[in-house]
Amino acid sequence: MKTGNFNLLFLALSAAGLLFGGYFAVEEWFVGPSFATNDGLVWTLPLVTYIFLALASTGISFLLTCGELLNNESIKTHKTLLLITALSLLIGAFAALATELGSLFHLFWLVLTPNLKSPIWWMGTLYAIELVLLGIKFYALLIKRTFSFERWLTAGTLCVAVAASLVLGSVFGTVVGRVGFYGVDASILTFLCALASGMSLAPLLLSPDKRAVLLLPGRLVLGALALLLLVNYIYLARGSIPAEQPWVSLWMPLLLLVALITYQTKPAISTIVALPTLLLVELAFVIQGQQHVLGPKQTWLGMMQSYQPNLAEVGILVFGCSVAYLCFFILKLLMARFEAQISSAR
Repeated sequence: MKTGNFNLLFLALSAAGLLFGGYFAVEEWFVGPSFATNDGLVWTLPLVTYIFLALASTGISFLLTCGELLNNESIKTHKTLLLITALSLLIGAFAALATELGSLFHLFWLVLTPNLKSPIWWMGTLYAIELVLLGIKFYALLIKRTFSFERWLTAGTLCVAVAASLVLGSVFGTVVGRVGFYGVDASILTFLCALASGMSLAPLLLSPDKRAVLLLPGRLVLGALALLLLVNYIYLARGSIPAEQPWVSLWMPLLLLVALITYQTKPAISTIVALPTLLLVELAFVIQGQQHVLGPKQTWLGMMQSYQPNLAEVGILVFGCSVAYLCFFILKLLMARFEAQISSAR
């Protein structure tokens, strides 16, 4: 199938996904809650959709900014595509978060009502800052202008992206009473997931002759995350703390190793294997910390809970991904239109 046909297919699927997921988003905003949540299990697939897309955006931002700062020609050649991808993924992440918060206005209140001791406030604020910084970089590309502070802008974007991924992990790692979450390894996990997501998606954005720059860092990141998950699997399999539920399955590091092995020869297969695995890793981590019910809630929820996403939550996953792709398509089209106008003016 030709590239143009692929683009039309993805555009049609994204439009259908926007309608499908948008139905559940509107229902959540204006009708009433429809997610599979309760007083003991409050973070489910809609929040994980935000986490997955935001971390993927962070990974692409990390690759783009490091390539610019190191003056890597392979990365700089694809600067526009990488920037549009990072920006689109983050917009899709905020679209999913808006549904999880229950109202569009809660997004603004999250940033405008600061609680400097809250990791959740810092997470939302840092990703909002990253969105603004990426937007400024996109505007500079759009008008074909290099700002005098471009290098500082790039370095700032890198610092904010890294900080946002680490703070996202601290949202879970600093939760009091949740043994399955608590600890610095939550931030290590989110940071490695961000890098792995970005490096897994990047081969589809770079031309085949430029992918060599990704081979070593891409395989190192996938290997490091697979090792972390394997160590977690061994520790949790031997654990005896009721509140710390085993959440890593052996297939998780094994699939990441498959993605690592196929990274050079079959990059599309590597991406198709890695990204859903990373989504499921993040979902498993978020759910396991909430399965052990705390305090009086055990009376009506029991000691342990199980979780299965319902149709509305799956719809929000589709909604977030569809918004991300449609933004990617629109921004890419906008860039092409501006380039055509500039060329005709010359």
